[in-house]
Amino acid sequence: MSFQEAIQYRTELHQLAELSGEEIKTAQYIQNKLEDMGFAVRSGVGGHGLIVDISSGNEGPVVMLRADIDALPYTDPNDPEKIEAIHACGHDAHAAILLAAAPEIRSSLKKGTVRLVFQPAEESLQGALAMIKDGALEGVDIAVGSHIRPVQDLPFGKYCASVNHVACATVEVRIDGKQAHAARPHLGINPIEAASQYIASIALIKIDPNKSWSVKPTQIFSEVGATNSIPSFVRIAYDLRAQDNVALEAIIERMKLAAASLEGSFGAKASCEVTEYCPGPEYDAALNELFRETVTETIGKDALHANCGGGGEDFHFYKKAKPELRVLYYGIGSGAAPGLHDRNMNFNVEILPQASQLLVNLVNKILA
Repeated sequence: MSFQEAIQYRTELHQLAELSGEEIKTAQYIQNKLEDMGFAVRSGVGGHGLIVDISSGNEGPVVMLRADIDALPYTDPNDPEKIEAIHACGHDAHAAILLAAAPEIRSSLKKGTVRLVFQPAEESLQGALAMIKDGALEGVDIAVGSHIRPVQDLPFGKYCASVNHVACATVEVRIDGKQAHAARPHLGINPIEAASQYIASIALIKIDPNKSWSVKPTQIFSEVGATNSIPSFVRIAYDLRAQDNVALEAIIERMKLAAASLEGSFGAKASCEVTEYCPGPEYDAALNELFRETVTETIGKDALHANCGGGGEDFHFYKKAKPELRVLYYGIGSGAAPGLHDRNMNFNVEILPQASQLLVNLVNKILA
């Protein structure tokens, strides 16, 4: 098969871009295409998610193939009050690849079951959790995901067997002091001074030096009021990144301890809350090797690239929810530029048919 229809699917999906949790037209488009192919579709999973089970009729593992379908929000340059959705992260490409591969997976499947999962709300980090709650992982043994990569990460036409995502979190720290006139600071508790001490102490955090990680404040707020008054509170937002889940948890624990110490040091009370969290990957080495073999056999050894990746991905909630799950998440060199999450992101769509063929061959190898 040529899988050229993947390009048309992507073109049409690109025009339907919708934000996380709002993927109504996108889901309907995918459902219509799947039903036209003769598939029974379970819709409304985890919001606007879709599931199709393809059974070989023979015993074997259940392999879940996941594609995300939501887009990103950007301010309309002609109307600053308007937010528009744009597929600047390639989720339209991921859905198109899986759609084009679906009929050939059905016709070539000899063993086990393949579960097609079109997942909403990846960008909000809520989609995988919602799909899990609605049973998307029931019976699944292996989960496979992929992502087109930017030119800075992976050359066009190259593939990497594992995208090196990180565990990441947003932490909000609130420090409550006591208001007072700035001329009588001894009558108050200055949360800004406490915040300064807190920021300095967090900068001194040390964990395993063999792991990569970063902790940085990205926002700071205080109440709006008179400049000659000590405010009552300060809020600080932190972005956390770590090589793995163990390192991330160690950082969060130290941040909580530092917040608790402020009461003894300043008399200020502080809370430390994780407002967003995304686990890091735990990949299956045997699946990584099967992927490398598939790339070599389908395209050639020269198409393999050693490493790629960065950022976070809610796909890894699947493994966290089901620790025995075997997981593969690979990168597709699409030539995406200027970069992912740039409103003007574009990529070479000629990679899509090849990526669909590769996915079919990968499934056949996993379920050989």
